[in-house]
Amino acid sequence: MTSPLATASDPAGFGLTARRHDDLTALEPIWRRWEAEAALSAFQRFDWLQAIDTHILRPRGDRAFVIEVTGAVSGKGLMLVPLVLERRRIHSRISFLGSEVSDISAPVLAKDYVLPDDAGPMLWQAIVSALPPADLIQIDQITVAVQGRPNPLASLPDLTLSPKKSFDVAIEGDPETLVDRLVNNQTRRILKTSARRMAERGTVRFVAATTREEVETLLPVMVEQRFSRFRELGRFDHLTRPGIENCYRAAALAGLGGRGPAQVFGLAVDDQWIATTYTLIHADTIHLTIVTMAGGDWHACSPGMAILARYMRWAREKGLTVMDFSVGDMSYKSGFGGQARDLYSLTK
Repeated sequence: MTSPLATASDPAGFGLTARRHDDLTALEPIWRRWEAEAALSAFQRFDWLQAIDTHILRPRGDRAFVIEVTGAVSGKGLMLVPLVLERRRIHSRISFLGSEVSDISAPVLAKDYVLPDDAGPMLWQAIVSALPPADLIQIDQITVAVQGRPNPLASLPDLTLSPKKSFDVAIEGDPETLVDRLVNNQTRRILKTSARRMAERGTVRFVAATTREEVETLLPVMVEQRFSRFRELGRFDHLTRPGIENCYRAAALAGLGGRGPAQVFGLAVDDQWIATTYTLIHADTIHLTIVTMAGGDWHACSPGMAILARYMRWAREKGLTVMDFSVGDMSYKSGFGGQARDLYSLTK
C-alpha cells in the first residue's frame, strides 16, 4: 500500500512532499541504486533491513514502512526514511526501523542532496503528514552526520541530547602499524601480554568468514559466548528475543554473496574459538555491532581486545577509513582511539 502525497511548504516556496510505502520491496530498485551513490550507513542497507523485517518484525506483528520524501516542485527523490509501527496491547509506537539491532538512525539520502539548515520543521511536517496513526513516536540514536554529510533527522525540531554516545576513529596509513599508532599505553600493554599468552597456548588464527561453513561455525560460538557473558553479568541479552538470532544469521549469509553488509570474524587458538565479532560494512566505514570472547582461563589472554586489534588491521587492509565502535561508553573504545560523538532522540 502507498499513501497519498502530502506536502509541506514555507512562504519562500520551498516544499517537501512525503509518501508512505507499506511494502519495503516497492522501493527495492531505487534503494539498491541509491546504495551505490547515496549517503547512508550500513544500518540502512536494504538487505539488512529486509532481514530485520522478515525475521523480527513480521513474526511479532509489527509493520515496517518507508516515508519517501521528494521535492514538491521538482518531484526529485530526496530521501527514504525507514520506520516501523509497533502495536502492543495498550499502545502503539512508531520507531526507526531496526533500532533494536542497529546503532544509527538516518535516512537514505539522495546523492548531492543536503537539507537546507532551516528546513527541519518542514521536513518533520511532511513526514508526520504521511505517518499512520500511533500513540507515540520515538526515534533514538540520531547521529549528526552520515557518511560525512549532515543527517536531516538531526535538524528536526524538539530533539533531546541522548545520554548515550557513539564512538569512532579514523583508520589511516599502514595497516601493520595502525593499532600501535592508535592505542593508548594501557591498551598497548594489554595487547602485548595477550599476544604472548596466546602464543604460549598454541597457534593463533584470525578468520574473516567467506564461506557458509565458516558462518555456520562462528555464529553459534558468538551466541554461546555472548549468552555466557551476559549471564555472568546478570544482564538481559536481546539476542534471546524471538527472531533476532535468525536475523543475524540471514544477514551474515547474505553478506557472503556481496549483497548484504554483514561480515563475521573469529579468533582461534589451535582449534578453540576464543573470540568473535559481528560487523556491518558500507562505503568507507566498518561498524562493530557485537564482540564476544571466551571466559574462564581465557580471560588472561584478553581475547576481546586481541580480536579487535586484528579486526582493525583487516579493515585498513581492505581500504576502509573509519572504525565505528557503536553506542556505549566502554573503556576499550577510547583505548583504541575512539572519539565520542553525540546522539539525539525525538519523542512525540
